[in-house]
Amino acid sequence: MQPRPQNEEDKLARQAVEEDSVFVQAVTKLADTREVVASEDIYARGGMKLIGRGTRLSGELYDRLVTHKLLKPIEHSLSISDALDARQLVSLMQDEACHVPSLAPLFAQPELLKQLGRDFSQLRIPGPLTVRLAVMQSDRPKLFQHVLISAVVGTALGISGKLPREELQALSLASVFHDVGELCIQPTFLEPGHQMTAQERRHLYVHPITGFLMLRDFADLPKETAHAVLQHHERIDGSGYPYHLSGNEISRVSRYLAVAEVAASLIEKHGADKRIGMKFRMNRKKYDANVVVLVSRLFRSFELQPSEKLDEAYLMTHLTQLGRLFEDWAALRKTITRTDLERVSALVDRVNALYMLVIEAGFDQCRIEDFLLLAGEADPEISMELTTLIDELNWQFRALLTDVERDPSLSGKQCPVALAAGIDGWLEQVRQFVDQ
Repeated sequence: MQPRPQNEEDKLARQAVEEDSVFVQAVTKLADTREVVASEDIYARGGMKLIGRGTRLSGELYDRLVTHKLLKPIEHSLSISDALDARQLVSLMQDEACHVPSLAPLFAQPELLKQLGRDFSQLRIPGPLTVRLAVMQSDRPKLFQHVLISAVVGTALGISGKLPREELQALSLASVFHDVGELCIQPTFLEPGHQMTAQERRHLYVHPITGFLMLRDFADLPKETAHAVLQHHERIDGSGYPYHLSGNEISRVSRYLAVAEVAASLIEKHGADKRIGMKFRMNRKKYDANVVVLVSRLFRSFELQPSEKLDEAYLMTHLTQLGRLFEDWAALRKTITRTDLERVSALVDRVNALYMLVIEAGFDQCRIEDFLLLAGEADPEISMELTTLIDELNWQFRALLTDVERDPSLSGKQCPVALAAGIDGWLEQVRQFVDQ
């Protein structure tokens, strides 16, 4: 990968890694329950020695450490008792399969299980990264569960796709560390129900860059590992982040990781059923088609359980709102003159793409309001597809609102007053939809 010019996201990520007070607090807190020892003298950037080699850390040392900018990231100067290695991670993956039934059939495939265990257990995790993992396991248990599931799915995908050994190793390690950059983010920002500010979202937006900076200098990691972490939110059609890469700009390992991470998120939320295929069918331009075929094969035996209860009130409420959103947009679109269209073309293209997502999801024979009739039939499979569609549109509309904050040209502020007010009003409807 060629170096890219520094932008605001790069600067924010570098600042997060250099300061990283959130991680310093977490690791000193961990030191109150586990043995965390300075493996070398810890210096401030100005040359002052803060902690001597062999000192056991504790929460009491947090203030001393956070007051200064450290000469190097703190995890490079620490050792931790009972640090996780790759073999232990395999064991934890197997334990996770007991708690997440969707993973059990993968481990029930003898050849796949044998190769996954063999290949994964041969990986070497650098000492500083084991400190990061220990903090993740202790301080961010949901994030740790997510990376375990991602590692299972990612490694299984790589084996199924017959990736060369080095790429498979890179995929496995990148699956474990793809969200390590989130350790720089205040945990409260990510709590369910927390309404993130624009600045808080910026920190979330740069976590792939932050993770890349943490991994890139480990010479003993497979060379594609850090780049896969950097690109795991990029999308084939250029709609991803942080750099909006597209097509062949995205590495093969990154394409596998992108699919594995999304599948893992669905498994955590719903279990492995037809939602996985539905999610990728609705986003077929975003993901590598070959990898999507592989993930569909891994989970093709899963069917929606007839007894699964679906929230009809949720469906009705959101479908009604969704229909109104598109109807009001259509009315607003008619007021946009040819002269003004150029000013809001990016927004028009985004909303058109969202409507096409509905059409391409397989609902091309009915209008939005007809979805209410489908939901009313109480067919579990139709309701599942509609719920998945709503969840996807919710995510896409959230992304639109985030992009409006980052790029004022999307908001129509350069348009005549009446049109700008109309767009503001419609965007407020979008906010209400995603916050419902």
